[in-house]
Amino acid sequence: MDRVYFLKNFELIEKKTQELLRNFYLSNNNVLIKIHFGEPGNKFAFSVEDIRPVIKAMKSLELNPTFFDSIVAYNSPRDSVKGYEQAVREKGFDKLASFNISNIGIPVEVKDFTAYVCKELAEANNVLVVSHVKGHSCAGFGGAVKNLAMGGVTRETKKIQHVLCKPKFISECQGCGVCADLCPAKAIKMVDGKAQLDNSKCWGCSICQTQCPHKCLAPERASFDDLLGQSASAVIKNLPAKTFYINFLKNIVMLCDCETDPGEIISKDIGVLFSSNPVAIDKASIDIINKVNHKNLFEETNHKNPLLHVEYASEYIGKSMDYDLVLV
Repeated sequence: MDRVYFLKNFELIEKKTQELLRNFYLSNNNVLIKIHFGEPGNKFAFSVEDIRPVIKAMKSLELNPTFFDSIVAYNSPRDSVKGYEQAVREKGFDKLASFNISNIGIPVEVKDFTAYVCKELAEANNVLVVSHVKGHSCAGFGGAVKNLAMGGVTRETKKIQHVLCKPKFISECQGCGVCADLCPAKAIKMVDGKAQLDNSKCWGCSICQTQCPHKCLAPERASFDDLLGQSASAVIKNLPAKTFYINFLKNIVMLCDCETDPGEIISKDIGVLFSSNPVAIDKASIDIINKVNHKNLFEETNHKNPLLHVEYASEYIGKSMDYDLVLV
């Protein structure tokens, strides 16, 4: 059972990061930091001040950090390398460490498609995955697995994960209207008492499929969560042995850092988690958040079991979600 270290005091991030990384990476080595910088205008995504203690700890250990992320698949200032680079500079992350934005991938076959894993991640000797835990309209929540499943692959691989899961009717609609009520993209409407799909608007979240009480809907190829798990496995299996994970349980909002407006805070700040196991750290993140809030926070907020994609990833990479929580 892998350990997940739980730090409640944000003021000790630098000290605890230094302690945990001291014997993990060799000094004078380069470390690629997989991070999501957030959409311009998103006030709850990572700030320079959030990440500064991590960088200071790494530099005190004589490590050479470089931030990394890939361009996005939707219309955004971050949908090109130049545009994303400008967004990083505007947020001031270039003052902390060097950074690399890319869309170059290497092909990795998974069950339902070919994932193009970011070349920089696959060729790195050391990787640190730093994730902001928050809600997500399609996945229920985003943590380390989501950070890699979408952020660790090319633009076209991001797109295919939202396409192969689009819904189709496998039996006659019973007219309950649940899918239309819950669809975050408003891609379903009731016409003459039956649900009508508009897949041109669909985000491929699979919420309609999982929530339909009559099981009338199925994905074209596989559920969104299954595809996320497959993509995450392609990335994780190609990461170096020296890969470590940090999850921030801070500024926990309803929607993703990809949103300009992710909604308001839905949970108080809780702490920071550290682990070498990506599925265990995500499971621990959800368990702790649910315990603090006395409910399944993301499932209630986003109508999606937030652990579905983590469970798929766990199966595909052959790592257990079980963990030993250690307070630090």
